[in-house]
Amino acid sequence: MSKTPESKGNKQKVKTDSFFRFMLLKEQRNQFLIFSLLFFILYILLIKIVPFPPSISDSGGYVNSALSNRIDTYRPFGYSQFLISIHKWSTSIHFLVFVQYFLNALCTLALIFSIKYFFRPKNSILFYLFALLAIFSPLTLYLTNTVLSDSLFTSLTILWVTSGLWMLYDQKIAYKIIFYIINLIFLFLLISVRYTGLVYIGITAPLILYVFYKRNIYVSIILALVPIIFLFGYYKTQKAKVYDLVKVNTFSGFSGWQLANNALNCVSHIKIDPNKIENTQVREFAEGVVMYDTLLILKEEPSAKFMWDKNMPLKAYCYYQCDKTRTPYVYQWNYLGEYVYSKFGKYIITHYPIAFAKHYLLPNFYTTLYPKHDQIIKRYRTDGIPSDLVKDWFKLDPSKYSNSKSTLFEKNFSLFPISRLLIWILVFVSFALYVVKRKRIVWDSFQQYMLWTLIAFLAIYTAFNVYASPFELRYIAPVHLVQITILYVLANSVNTEFISKIIRKRTT
Repeated sequence: MSKTPESKGNKQKVKTDSFFRFMLLKEQRNQFLIFSLLFFILYILLIKIVPFPPSISDSGGYVNSALSNRIDTYRPFGYSQFLISIHKWSTSIHFLVFVQYFLNALCTLALIFSIKYFFRPKNSILFYLFALLAIFSPLTLYLTNTVLSDSLFTSLTILWVTSGLWMLYDQKIAYKIIFYIINLIFLFLLISVRYTGLVYIGITAPLILYVFYKRNIYVSIILALVPIIFLFGYYKTQKAKVYDLVKVNTFSGFSGWQLANNALNCVSHIKIDPNKIENTQVREFAEGVVMYDTLLILKEEPSAKFMWDKNMPLKAYCYYQCDKTRTPYVYQWNYLGEYVYSKFGKYIITHYPIAFAKHYLLPNFYTTLYPKHDQIIKRYRTDGIPSDLVKDWFKLDPSKYSNSKSTLFEKNFSLFPISRLLIWILVFVSFALYVVKRKRIVWDSFQQYMLWTLIAFLAIYTAFNVYASPFELRYIAPVHLVQITILYVLANSVNTEFISKIIRKRTT
């Protein structure tokens, strides 16, 4: 890696040794060994506590897609492709868990030591606390032991964040280009694993513009357009694949169902006049929704039950259309999602924005801060993967898998929302202190841009998830390490300010 000049004046000094030399120093070598040993111990404990990975319906979908080696119309193919790659080495479900855990450990260590290099700790206790919170995350570790895309998506997010920070840091154009390419590769992989990765372009494009605009404004614009052009190409390609499969011109029928589900969370609090809806089929669906008014009784938090409950309007109307048109369920799922449910959801959101905000967005934001719901951790289940897939794909005795029980995380689930809320409070308080004292904190410009990049990503990711779907605990995993990093950076800067004050007093 390239060298960065030392700061002048009272600014925090950044040593000029390369990252590779930095990692070869005794302190970093010892810490790497300690942290690696900690990861190994936690892995042994995890597989002892949860000997077989829990699963939900998504798990069965991923495995089925991998077995047939083709996309489904519910989710991206990336995680299924990952399963296929792992399957070539071993059919063992335990090997899959090991690979996911190893990737998580490797990515976490990469970010920990990168952050230490960028923000040299003024207090060793503070750094060890940062590392401990980054490594010992029960949520992140638990997700490595599931047949779900969450762990892979989290690991790729960490690598994407790390490569973006290095792109900000390095002064040599060659290194910036290298990390630019790496960052785009991770962005592509993220989108192929989960469509949530699409929102990451909101950070990648502006970051590229800033990193390269001093070199050449036209080059920076071209480089920033590359991921956007790629996303457009990916969008068109995905639509073509779905059309070939179900003959519906849609990117993801699932998104329409999700949008309608979110809108239905506020329908019982408003009065819909279907006659005002111009689209005939959307109006017909809305007329049916009004009849279900007594069933749309909400709890305190937004729910995804409207999308999966067969007694609710979305499923009921889908089955009705299947019978009426004599078409397959998978066709109607995508057709209705694209041409009916998405339009219904947009109609409700645009015509009743206050009700939507009051009965969906705000409650979902509270749930994001204090996530009390989760399918995979709150209740240990092994029924998500059908027995034939367990036998055919993992070469595992279905009875042995289905009879597996693990209740430790389930019994202590209440600790998860409390810990998540505490982390959010610390982030908000730390940021507030930074805003108040930012003029007195002295550090290099790249450090400030790194901090703001992390904060912007956390804000964009959170806002997207609040809007996109009823929040579950596992959705916070991709930004857990970002939250911990923000806390460390801000605490370290305050500590630096405190030391600077002592120095100034002594010199005067």
